[in-house]
Amino acid sequence: MTGKNKTKSALSGGMKISAAPLVTVLLFAGLWLFGETGIYNDSNQYIAMHIHREPAYSFFLWMFRSLIGENGYLEAVRLLQNALAAFSVLWLSEELKKQFGYGSVMELLVSLLLLSPHIITPLSSESGLVLSNGIVSEALGLPLFYLFAAQCMRMIWNREKSAGISALLLALLLSLVRGQMMFAILLWLVAAAAVCMERWALQRQISDGQRSAAGRLLLGRLAACILCTVLAFGGRGFLVKSYNLAFNGHFINNTFGSVGMLANVLYAADREDGKRIKDQEAREFFYLSYDLAEERGANYKAAPEGFLNRAAHLEKWHDALKFEMIEEPWRLVHDSEGFTDYIPENVESDRVAGEIMAGILPAVFGRWLYDYLALSAYGLIRSVAVVHPVLNWYALIAYAGMAALAVWTLVKNRESKAARFAVFSVLAVLANVYATSLIIMCLSRYMIYGLPLFYTGGLLLVYENIRQLKKDESFI
Repeated sequence: MTGKNKTKSALSGGMKISAAPLVTVLLFAGLWLFGETGIYNDSNQYIAMHIHREPAYSFFLWMFRSLIGENGYLEAVRLLQNALAAFSVLWLSEELKKQFGYGSVMELLVSLLLLSPHIITPLSSESGLVLSNGIVSEALGLPLFYLFAAQCMRMIWNREKSAGISALLLALLLSLVRGQMMFAILLWLVAAAAVCMERWALQRQISDGQRSAAGRLLLGRLAACILCTVLAFGGRGFLVKSYNLAFNGHFINNTFGSVGMLANVLYAADREDGKRIKDQEAREFFYLSYDLAEERGANYKAAPEGFLNRAAHLEKWHDALKFEMIEEPWRLVHDSEGFTDYIPENVESDRVAGEIMAGILPAVFGRWLYDYLALSAYGLIRSVAVVHPVLNWYALIAYAGMAALAVWTLVKNRESKAARFAVFSVLAVLANVYATSLIIMCLSRYMIYGLPLFYTGGLLLVYENIRQLKKDESFI
């Protein structure tokens, strides 16, 4: 090859742009340029820094409002949200490409899977929610979750201590963006403990004569992981209270947490369960809400037969139970009692809700657990598909297929990176579903975190196994 041709080849090679990053950048650039700021039901509460809401997203909005002013700050927010969304997809995609060494076709497929929540949500939601353009906590939650997943996998694959620390900090930040994301802290603990166990196993193989020392080291590392988890939860509580003190004047947790949990407990209750409530005022509030629910058919007795039918009925009535049969009637009573500040009123409502649940939950636990598992079943379906008689079976097959393929891959290769990612993705789905079902129903909007990871994990499992058969590390 002549010097001229070499130069031409080098220039052409340097100018080559990979399709996957280009698609990602163009998508979010288009959403920002041609989209508009989305204001939804929850948006105003985040803007007002309402004590119901987790602090991080409200604080995020407040910073932009303080720097730019009321006029135009939401546009700046929207710009940064789209930039962060693009960055998170590129970051996780690049980490996966680095680990698996696949070609441009796989890179594009993985990127499209990571982009899928941003594409599916506007098409499937009634509000047409565009995640990166909306003033909603998911606009930060999903990108941060991608970054969290990337750092967790670096910790698992490479056993990097720095990646583990950054993953825990991201989990803490996620929990401050959305309460449901507290599961990320526990997911980190599981991942970190797994890394400790693997290191212990390797040390035992290398030095059989020092098993006791390796065992002590393992216990020390596990204790450190647990301590970090406790500190993360403790730090979260302190930060939430400090934020509320600074912006709402009260050093307390977010309000209405117990009220939110009460909706599902009330659904499972009978009127005679009220006799178990020791606090007289709480008992009266229970009867007030229960009678409203029974009158409207918003309890388990009015639900049609069938496991999933029960979930559908509870989902139908959950918001009405919370807002129309608990919050609003209680607020009217509190107002008549002379409450003038909504925050002490909310604190009192949480206290009453706690007294009610302490009294009746032991009696209704069986029905509540049945409802909880039914809601979780809906969540598991929505994490990989949508609720539909046919797709419900598809979801079951998808989970079974993922489990079978992951186990088969691990049997063949205990060091499989794809199997580790697949296991992590399934654990993320399970943790999100069962955490969310404790307080609210598993709407698709709340399940978007697991969907892209689940399918990416499945794709990587297939890719890794085919690559083993072909003995070609970059066949696509």
